[in-house]
Amino acid sequence: MEFFVIELTLLVIQKKGGKTITGIFLGISVLVIGFSHLLKKDYFLPEKTRVILGEEKFQSYQRGLIFPYLFLGTLMICMTIVERMKILQSSIFITLYIILIIIPFILLIANNKKNTGRYWFWVNDFK
Repeated sequence: MEFFVIELTLLVIQKKGGKTITGIFLGISVLVIGFSHLLKKDYFLPEKTRVILGEEKFQSYQRGLIFPYLFLGTLMICMTIVERMKILQSSIFITLYIILIIIPFILLIANNKKNTGRYWFWVNDFK
């Protein structure tokens, strides 16, 4: 469901045209996903996740998704604005973006390991 929201956002943005708008709306869509986890809504998580983890682990898993998504969305919006203002050189901008974007992905992987015992939740489907 998360990817559907992102794809839909990108489709709307392509109609409007504009590289800057794309980054900002993509960041906003990631922030929406983060806030839905903050409000304990499971719109963007499959029902199978709740069944596999159980209610207690599911709540812990969902709490672990809040900060990475909020950080990633904020980062996307900020870096889009920095790119638009042309404050940094390209090499510095790309290096900084890569370094900062690693943080939420490490947090997501750590959350998966903590709650499921696996680094990648979707690999080798749970039985």
